[in-house]
Amino acid sequence: MLSLLLLVLAAQPAAAPAPAKASAMDPAFVAYTTELEQGINAGDASILDSRIDMERLLGRATRDTSAPKEFHEGFANGMRRSGMKLGQQLVSSREDDSSFHLLRLRMDGGTPHALYRVVSTQGGVNYLDLELATNAEGQVVIADFYPYITGELFSETMRRIYLQAAKEAGYDLVDKMMGKEQDFLKNASKLTDMQKMVQEQKFAEVVKAFDALPESLRQNKPFLLLRLTASSQLEESEYQKSIQAFEQAFPNDPSLDLISIDGHMMRKDYATVMKMVDRLDQRVKDPYLQYLRGSVMLDKGDRKAALAYFKTAVAQEPTLTLAHWVLIGLSLQDKQFKDTARYLDAIERDAHVELSDLEEIEQYAGFVKSPEFKAWKKKRAARMQAAPAVP
Repeated sequence: MLSLLLLVLAAQPAAAPAPAKASAMDPAFVAYTTELEQGINAGDASILDSRIDMERLLGRATRDTSAPKEFHEGFANGMRRSGMKLGQQLVSSREDDSSFHLLRLRMDGGTPHALYRVVSTQGGVNYLDLELATNAEGQVVIADFYPYITGELFSETMRRIYLQAAKEAGYDLVDKMMGKEQDFLKNASKLTDMQKMVQEQKFAEVVKAFDALPESLRQNKPFLLLRLTASSQLEESEYQKSIQAFEQAFPNDPSLDLISIDGHMMRKDYATVMKMVDRLDQRVKDPYLQYLRGSVMLDKGDRKAALAYFKTAVAQEPTLTLAHWVLIGLSLQDKQFKDTARYLDAIERDAHVELSDLEEIEQYAGFVKSPEFKAWKKKRAARMQAAPAVP
């Protein structure tokens, strides 16, 4: 239903949303995180990629390892040449309804962190927590980052890549590792095999391969996430087993909620979806999740509850255009044209959207024929005429 409602989109944003603010924070961090939000939304990947502190990441990823210097330098130089390209990934996946929004700055153990919401029409919602620092020149840099969809710091992801590359290069680091890392090195090729199975849609084989892993690897997040992804395409009992195994190994982990929401939605398990959204919201405190709750209720057929959530979303974050558009779409469907006029005013005023000519858009035909449209058009014309000219 939401895809139909979004056909009413009839405008382009005139300005970027106002950034979140933080009190008692170094102005350099405030300035950079605001600039980063605006830069990514404008399609500038360099504002992020040029600030990732590769040396700090490499230091964390290769700590307490004993690979030969030649291999270590080759790996490090390769990473330096290729870069993270995180900003490039964010920019290349952007579409009309995508957004990169700063939720808040905070101090965590004396270290500044910036939490961003990442919304794309292809990948849904994700959150990106950036650990910030300054370099020797006093420039703000990104020391590490935590994508909620993976549930781990990127330095930990890089460490696995480093250890696996060392093994493939013929350097045996197994004896130098402890516990789970030692087991991972012994079985690293199995992770690659399972990833290939997922790509080939051999979902039952992924689960079978997971069940054959050593116990320690069945508690390892990358393997658990692969099993969860594969089992979401299988019968309900297998999917529930994967969820329970993940929850036991990593209770309250955000990656579980983000990944399994879609699976539960496909199964129309609305109560579980809402539970997961609530749990995620306790961590991120994001008005967008009010919009997501409204979408769930709309799919369920509870229009009254959906409307309440969408209204709460725009009240909490007036620049949240998706929620505005759905409210407009629902009011058009219900022929509640007084509400349509009010919502159109709100999206222009609060979300800084410049509307196109509604008389040329089929979805607005009923509204255009109504007396509410005539009154709204006259009032809007007077307001725009009275508005100061933009230099």
